[in-house]
Amino acid sequence: MPVSGVLGRLLEYWHTLPREAGAAMPRKCVLHPTDLHELLPRISLMKRIDRYDVQVSMIGTSQDALWQAPMAGINAFDLTTPNMRENTARLYEAILDQPSGVQMQETVRRRTGDSAEVESLYLPLADDDGTPTFIIGCSVYLKQPRYGRINDRLMLDHQKVSNLEFLDLGRGKPQVTFEKPAPRPRPEPETRWWDRFMPSRPRPGSDEYLDA
Repeated sequence: MPVSGVLGRLLEYWHTLPREAGAAMPRKCVLHPTDLHELLPRISLMKRIDRYDVQVSMIGTSQDALWQAPMAGINAFDLTTPNMRENTARLYEAILDQPSGVQMQETVRRRTGDSAEVESLYLPLADDDGTPTFIIGCSVYLKQPRYGRINDRLMLDHQKVSNLEFLDLGRGKPQVTFEKPAPRPRPEPETRWWDRFMPSRPRPGSDEYLDA
């Protein structure tokens, strides 16, 4: 799965960022949003607080009006169903602790209610102390919706991933075993749900008369 287009430009930019001698990744402080230009509306930044607390924010603007749905300060795990919680934690650990990049394709539900195929790239960044803490992400539609907008903000829950590939950023690729989530139970309709629309008393016979 080649990294090209918008995602390829982000990967190239990440490689050009300055870093300390021997460091596996650049620090977040060297990231300048203005350098990203047209990528900026598609960029998100995640900060790992602990294993199950990864805060999501948008970068490059302080005006919420620019975003269709501002998400600053939300825990990424709040968007994750319980059966995908462990897999999501392992994904973020692979990005930061290997470190490595991740390119994935998945199906998401847009704000309009319909589904769309999305491709994403996630890359690690260190904090001021050099600790792997931040993940910069970029997501694009594989097929741009006819009436889609560039700031149709995508927050992905990784529920329907069709393809995932780790990228070697100089320290190899992680060996990650993801759990196979249990299938969600299929909702069953109530027994004889149509009974609620039926009269509670027997239908009168043809020779019976009802009072007005």
